[in-house]
Amino acid sequence: MVEFVNQAKRILLIAPYGSYRTAAYVKIAKQLGFDCIVGSTGYHAVSHVAGSTIIKLDLGSTDLDLERLQEQHSRTPFQGVIATDDSVVEIAAELAKRLHLPGNSVEAVRRTCRKDLLKNAFLNSTVLSPSGFKVRLDRPFESQISFSTYPCVAKPLNLSASRGVIRADNPGELKGALARIWRLIRREGEDKPPIALVEQFISGKEIAVEGLLSNGVLSILAIFDKPIPLNGPYFEETIYVTPSALSDAEQQEVKQVLSRACQRLELRQGPVHAECRLNEQGIWIIDIASRSIGGQCSQLIKAGTGVTLEEMIVRNSVGESTTSKVIEKAVGVMMIPVAGSGGILRRIEGLGNATRVPGVTSVELDARPGQILTPWPEGCAYPGFIFAEADSTDKVVRRLEQAYAELKFVYSPALPVHVVTTTSSSQLFRTDNVRQ
Repeated sequence: MVEFVNQAKRILLIAPYGSYRTAAYVKIAKQLGFDCIVGSTGYHAVSHVAGSTIIKLDLGSTDLDLERLQEQHSRTPFQGVIATDDSVVEIAAELAKRLHLPGNSVEAVRRTCRKDLLKNAFLNSTVLSPSGFKVRLDRPFESQISFSTYPCVAKPLNLSASRGVIRADNPGELKGALARIWRLIRREGEDKPPIALVEQFISGKEIAVEGLLSNGVLSILAIFDKPIPLNGPYFEETIYVTPSALSDAEQQEVKQVLSRACQRLELRQGPVHAECRLNEQGIWIIDIASRSIGGQCSQLIKAGTGVTLEEMIVRNSVGESTTSKVIEKAVGVMMIPVAGSGGILRRIEGLGNATRVPGVTSVELDARPGQILTPWPEGCAYPGFIFAEADSTDKVVRRLEQAYAELKFVYSPALPVHVVTTTSSSQLFRTDNVRQ
């Protein structure tokens, strides 16, 4: 069971516009009797948090945003600050520092948002992390990669959700991967600095770990096995299942390694989401984020324990202690991949059959007709999620795969933008994502 001190408090939730985590946090805060103020970054205010105070934040104007949030605090003091996504963890950390609220330092959370800073933090430590080097993408690749070993993995410094992460098995593939990453980050406006990281590829079993820090002490909320091997060339997530098949001793070692990693990063408070690989050499830290798990995957924790991840994080943000129940029920989720080359979604067939697969608890489709779906490594949005439970994780995996096999995504091609001039006049014609 989970035992908490029952006090009415106020939290500030900082979220980028369109974050899918916002509604879940607002909902649980209200259920707990907490007041919830939402600071929304971007050019539009959030629209799905009726009843909450909304503070409009200006994209890129950190000083102005902090001033507005401090003014709000002077009127309606809040006791905790939560950042929903990587893009807002730094401003949340700075605000928590100024207001003397539970949180991490700006330097600590910045290390979780920059893969090179993360790697540097583990140098000369007992934490296993892939060796690697940086490449300037606006300069010739040949001399920069001459000492690379293979296989390796190239990745952008800042992007999350495995965007732009590409395996290369030889110099030609590595140069192609780096060129592809350069195009991606320029399109995303993430070209400062124009640098990619090249790391050794670590073989072995991959897991995801969800944890919660309180005054520097780490609690493990869940270890998710990834039964489908992630060996490249791209690394989009597919299936998570829990409880893990790791032995008790292995799970304890995972906790010890992740605790040491958090100490090296100087993380002390709030959620952590880690990606690890296990092989004969030990437990390797591939990535750590100072926010909760993405997508709808947090539902697995509630399915296995009866308590939502968001409740634990809200409680933690105001300094309340939490003790979570171990997940015992076998549960899993499939993050539905974008099949083939993607395109403009016309319709999704087979939803009824998918939901009727025994053990499938829900199929949640986020994609809508007319939406352009892009596969990895350029893509970042899953069309939806399939949830299942059973008396073993092997059965959960089979049920997720059976449900997915029932779904059919019908696309029409997304045509590139181009401009042509007719021979008879100077009129310009344009095609922009023409729907067939």
